[in-house]
Amino acid sequence: MAASPRARLLLISIPLLALLALLGCQDSTDLGKTPCHLVKKGPDGGPVDVIVAELSAQKDFLSFGAVECEDLVCVLDKQGVSAILGQATSNPAVLSNPALGYCSRACAQGSSTTCTPQFDDQQNDPALAMSCQQLVLDQATIAEICKDPAKCAAYFDNNRSPFFCARGDGGV
Repeated sequence: MAASPRARLLLISIPLLALLALLGCQDSTDLGKTPCHLVKKGPDGGPVDVIVAELSAQKDFLSFGAVECEDLVCVLDKQGVSAILGQATSNPAVLSNPALGYCSRACAQGSSTTCTPQFDDQQNDPALAMSCQQLVLDQATIAEICKDPAKCAAYFDNNRSPFFCARGDGGV
């Protein structure tokens, strides 16, 4: 007996709807989103912008509390720092600008999947590729500092991982 048109339609549409549902559930994050403001704790304890003059050449800059980022983590890798400081060489006014980076998040050392940026289809641009890199102190030093809860909160807020998603080749 031949299947009715209605049965054929159901046989085709159910797998199609299931496929569409799976595609619609992709994890979309703001990982890699730009710009975000690099911030530091101000004299009153609230956040204030880091300015370009406060950046150090050949150093990554990691900032907790960036409201533009869902994980509140903003990074400017050392290649980005070098580019901004290079601009300041030809235009010293840049030194007083707020330092801007891109949204990041903590990651597990050796992970190859947690640092794939999904923001604005960045995963398809090799120049925007990110990897899990050690950007702050090693785990043993963090553990030593965090023996004092007040110091731990002051330096690391609630994040004790030295590894974050970043562009470039990383390095402390």
